[in-house]
Amino acid sequence: MRFLYEETAAGIRILRCFGEDPSVMLPETVAGRPVTELGAYAFSDHIDQRELETAMQKGRFCREDGEPARETEEMPEKRTAVSGEAIREVILPETLKKIGRYAFYNCRKLTQLALGGACMDVGAGAFTGCHQVEEIRITVLPDGSSALREILTELPETIRVDWKKENLQGVFWFPEFFEEGVENTPARILENHIHGSGLRYRNCFVRKNLNIREYDELFPYARAWEEEGVVLKMALGRLLNPVELGEKAEEQYFSHIQEHFAEAAWILMLSGEYANLGTLLARLKPEKALLEKLLVMAQEQKDTEAVSLFMDHLHKHTKVQRKVFEL
Repeated sequence: MRFLYEETAAGIRILRCFGEDPSVMLPETVAGRPVTELGAYAFSDHIDQRELETAMQKGRFCREDGEPARETEEMPEKRTAVSGEAIREVILPETLKKIGRYAFYNCRKLTQLALGGACMDVGAGAFTGCHQVEEIRITVLPDGSSALREILTELPETIRVDWKKENLQGVFWFPEFFEEGVENTPARILENHIHGSGLRYRNCFVRKNLNIREYDELFPYARAWEEEGVVLKMALGRLLNPVELGEKAEEQYFSHIQEHFAEAAWILMLSGEYANLGTLLARLKPEKALLEKLLVMAQEQKDTEAVSLFMDHLHKHTKVQRKVFEL
């Protein structure tokens, strides 16, 4: 993989990526200088071709390790750019401070993005047309700040955010939202109606910090407006990764999972989160009938890990029952 870059006063600006791998990891440094910026239209098919040709003639190329490409090496052609629908995952370096305008414009199959908290400048339309993003992994600054809100505002779909601050790790699900223009004929105006709880969740930021307490307080809205699968993922994310989780919030998530434990277990089985499933089983201690139901589900799916977990807890349940009977 090769990266087209240019030097700036602050560091290195990445202009384009060339290769065959749909998963791209940008280097943190190039020739000893930090990579601080992702250029405009860097991963978009809508980049100005003339400007790109000029940049390829004047610019420089580096390898994945950040070392400049040798003049004797074969330089990439424009057609080998990893852009548009060819891109699936992008891992931006912790040193990056700016994402240029329309950098990911119409990257329709982009599903995962990783970045650091130093990236505070997100250009206009940077993620316009990215409707398949499922997960964002972000390491915020020690004070909790990041550009997460700006990014989420451009992505209205349901998104999982793996959030990290120093030694703290959390999982926050942001449900979808969409806007609808409804004509008010008598008043001769077009009213903007927003559906779903997603916009409320995207607004629970104070400056550039996620307000975790406010996030938890919005759960009743999610229960009222979102599909049960999404609501359970939100509850599981918070309960199993309880960063700054208050007692009241913990109780509401615990209660909801308890009411829908079979569905919650199914979600963890499908995602292969067996350690979390074991934690949940130990904490909720479901009744024998429910454990037997879950065991059948796991056997039908030929999920040996889940089968082992459910059989183990059924065995413990039976031992407890025998003790009670003997007394």
